[in-house]
Amino acid sequence: MIFNYIIIAFLLILSALFSGLTLGLMGLDTFELKRKVKLKNKDAVKIYPLRKYGNQLLCTLLIGNVAVNSALAVFLGSITQGFMAGLIATGLIVIFGEIIPQSLFSRHALKLGAKATPIIYVFHIILFPITWPLSKALDKALGGELPTIYSKKELQLLLEDHKISSHSKLDDDDL
Repeated sequence: MIFNYIIIAFLLILSALFSGLTLGLMGLDTFELKRKVKLKNKDAVKIYPLRKYGNQLLCTLLIGNVAVNSALAVFLGSITQGFMAGLIATGLIVIFGEIIPQSLFSRHALKLGAKATPIIYVFHIILFPITWPLSKALDKALGGELPTIYSKKELQLLLEDHKISSHSKLDDDDL
């Protein structure tokens, strides 16, 4: 019985990781990451090699998440009855596999993503035969990532945001 709970917890952890990483890493702008790499940000240095191939990373994370969530539902179906297994799987996945990890990763994508890169590389290799052709098809159909370019007014607003933010490290002379 305890072994079943360990399997459920392991699958939920993987579900949370895939879900959080999908939101967190795909939300990172590759051009901003590249600038952070030039500034020697250690987290960006770890993430950028994966993130620069955005469609392959996306395919890896989504296929991993769907596979883990399916495995969780099947496993729960083997230890409880049909409807109850679906209800339990849905509740566990929504709360612990989606909402909580996405709220964490949306705020700390760079730091948490950097810590998870070894695990991402493992799944990147395992799922490569599936993700590589899918990502190439997406690359061909959609093209490359679009840069974030600011207008003059947007840059002015960005500087104003820095001026009023307590988190900014820019002083009035810098601004």
